[in-house]
Amino acid sequence: MDFKISIIEGQPVWDALPVGKIIHYPLEKRDYRPFAQARICVNQADLFLRMWAFETRPSPESVLVARLNFDPAHSETYLEMTVDSVGGMRCFVREGEEQTPLALYGILPQLHSYRGEDLEGEYWGVVMQIPRAAIQKIYKEDPIRPGYEIRGNLYKQDDAPGSRHMGSLFPVDLKRENPFGPACFGPMVFVNY
Repeated sequence: MDFKISIIEGQPVWDALPVGKIIHYPLEKRDYRPFAQARICVNQADLFLRMWAFETRPSPESVLVARLNFDPAHSETYLEMTVDSVGGMRCFVREGEEQTPLALYGILPQLHSYRGEDLEGEYWGVVMQIPRAAIQKIYKEDPIRPGYEIRGNLYKQDDAPGSRHMGSLFPVDLKRENPFGPACFGPMVFVNY
């Protein structure tokens, strides 16, 4: 099943957007599988990615990761964004084993981190705002339009010894050499309701 990315006008109305649930934890042998979610939308100028995880006391190594390939038919290049529970962010363009900081493309995303609590528990999260100009610089065009399909995956992971886990939006195949890499990216389709 594909994940829907809404094409919107103006600023996001988050509660009106489709939500993806990070629920696939193939390596987890315990019951520790933090519930994490994501929403993605795009307007005329920017792509917005909102991710959040329900964790009461996240470790500093607790991160949310997005890997998105905007031209899967012609390129294996993908954008990788990692944010941690204390507000740090890393953005790279990956081509095979090579990684280039997004800053070298002259455009940086904006990051807004937040914390909160609701009936499901305590959570932390981020909203990343990536200029569409960055996508155009990386892929030589901006392909975003209704019906266009990109490929990617969203992850929740933690490398701290007491809370180690790795979850994903789309299932991963542990028999692959890099089960959390492009081989296990799923379809994400732009829709204009």
